[in-house]
Amino acid sequence: MVRPRIIPSDTLLALGLAVVAQLEIWAIGDFPGPKAITVPLGLAVTLPLAWRRRAPLGVVVALFCAFLSYLAVHALTGESRLLEPQSVTLLASWIVAVYSAAAYAGRLRAVAAGALGLAFMPLAVIADPHRALNAITPFDFLFILIPWAAGRAIRHHRLQAARLEELARRLDAEREERARAAVVEERTRIARDLHDEIAHSVSVIAVQADAAEGALARDPELVREPLIAIKETARGALGEMRRMLGVLRQGGEGAGLAPQPGLAQLESFVEQARQAGLGVELVLEGPRRALPPGIELAAYRIVQEGLTNVLKHAGPARARVLVGYLPQALEITVEDDGAAGTSNGDGGHGLIGIRERVALYGGEVEAGPTSSGYALRARLPLDS
Repeated sequence: MVRPRIIPSDTLLALGLAVVAQLEIWAIGDFPGPKAITVPLGLAVTLPLAWRRRAPLGVVVALFCAFLSYLAVHALTGESRLLEPQSVTLLASWIVAVYSAAAYAGRLRAVAAGALGLAFMPLAVIADPHRALNAITPFDFLFILIPWAAGRAIRHHRLQAARLEELARRLDAEREERARAAVVEERTRIARDLHDEIAHSVSVIAVQADAAEGALARDPELVREPLIAIKETARGALGEMRRMLGVLRQGGEGAGLAPQPGLAQLESFVEQARQAGLGVELVLEGPRRALPPGIELAAYRIVQEGLTNVLKHAGPARARVLVGYLPQALEITVEDDGAAGTSNGDGGHGLIGIRERVALYGGEVEAGPTSSGYALRARLPLDS
């Protein structure tokens, strides 16, 4: 634990008690004895409190030594009246010093400070020949025990709060680290999917090129159709290649040449969700048309992740999948009527993956609870 510095409030407290002590010496008379002794004593029992947080046990020792010196002087001079605990400065100094030692020192130092505080009363009686030990009551010791116990309780609360704050900080750091790892993992998966899509497109180009070469020998007119296919496939593959270059790919997994799923496979996936016990309605709006393979793959993954999270988090529920073919965009909505705010509500890796895929194509994602359940909406632009 970092040792606290001397703060202005401690200095003001020490100076204020020093002023009160001088008033008791010069005006009230609660400090009996020669002024040559009591004036330095008033300073000795107050000014050390400025260090009550930096050296709490040292402050208690300083006060104890000052009191012992005072008692020794009275014993040697034969004064009939000693410094009584009713003195405001004496009582306040001990309370502050013992409390500070309990609140800011370790266990052993706090116990030592409490012991010194408790030892002052009997020492004062022993040094006074006119008083007996039975003059001290248990009530007198409460002036030491209560501040000490309060200081230990406050220290325990402060340390516990610091531990909780540190734990919260570590949890936040771990959460951020998991989120970063999820982003890297999802980007790897996206890159792998795009790699497969590009590999499939290149395979199609090779097949069409062979067909065009064969048709060239028989009928040049037949070459037009394979060339158009080659042109369109090459353009699509080039677009996907550009996106893949923007994604960091890690790992050395082998990539297959089979085409990735798209919107044509949505009905099959929805049927699988129904077999798993989820009531799903699939709605397609707008005229269906051919889309870039990467867009179709992203749309499929969004629906896949949305329905998977409904199954995992929404409990007994019904879901509705809406795919809207707009002139300039493809909109996907996955909504359910499960327990409001539960499905997808963990902000987990699935939603991170969806955001990564949609951001790859410059789209937008909205996810959150609704009045009847939860909704996930994504918009994928269809610009050239």
